[in-house]
Amino acid sequence: MPYHLRPWTERDTGIDREVSQSVYPEYREEPGHRAWFAARQLGAPRDFSTRYVVEGTAEGRTVAYATLWELRPGRYRFDLAVRPECRRRGIGTRLFTQLIDDARALRATGLQARVRDDKPEALAFVLRRRFHESHRMGAYHRDFVPSDADRMQPAIQRLSDLGIAVISLADVRKRDADYLSRFCELYSAAREGWPDPDPDPAGPTIMPFDALAQWLEEVKLPEAFFLATHEARYVAFSSLFGIGTAVHPQFRGRSIATHLRAMVVADAPRRGLRADTTSTANPAMQAVLERLGYRRLWSEIRLIRSLE
Repeated sequence: MPYHLRPWTERDTGIDREVSQSVYPEYREEPGHRAWFAARQLGAPRDFSTRYVVEGTAEGRTVAYATLWELRPGRYRFDLAVRPECRRRGIGTRLFTQLIDDARALRATGLQARVRDDKPEALAFVLRRRFHESHRMGAYHRDFVPSDADRMQPAIQRLSDLGIAVISLADVRKRDADYLSRFCELYSAAREGWPDPDPDPAGPTIMPFDALAQWLEEVKLPEAFFLATHEARYVAFSSLFGIGTAVHPQFRGRSIATHLRAMVVADAPRRGLRADTTSTANPAMQAVLERLGYRRLWSEIRLIRSLE
């Protein structure tokens, strides 16, 4: 066979992005555009379980790669990408077979795949291998325009009418010494009802305080990260960076998410941002985005296969 499968090494750094770009040439990281890319295959985090590349002897370059990593005990996800011009040659099947063998050796009980809904060949590939759809993460895009700034004061007023005040993360850091623990309480509560492609029967995993604190400390543009408060209680947040928008369950159904996200949209142009591509699997949040002028691009289909 004119293709050689071997373990990934440090000299292969960046090959995942190169191969992924051949699959999704429309995905471009551009200044001023905070973007989420559906089903982008990027080789997994540093703590991967196994990782491989396939070299084409005739092509003289890497033509595919695959990675397997653990999401939580026993539950794994994989990435796999083959250059379009090298498909239908058994390369994807060979890589997947290797990953399945590895997963079983690691005593995995389940495996997750992610495929964009307008890639029928990729979807057929995983469906033939006994994966079933668990949910869809919709991708939404919006260009920002100068007139978006006009949304700010109406949104602030509507929130005020609900008894909600808004403060930026940058100001919170200066005024509230206990903001990390208070935000942790909000974040933990707001996760109720979040769609999960592979829910844990024991219930949602609690994000460690230290991990959440580090994430919050690393937020880009904290002055553009808005927190909604009610009688000194944190009840919602929204930002173009990190985890987007969420509302405490006790405060849902009052359009808080819509008005808070409208403030984010209104603030974006003055931060030098020109566009946003974001994602959500939550129908309520999808409706919020559409009301604010976002258009749906495609969906990332998340699929699960049991290995038990």
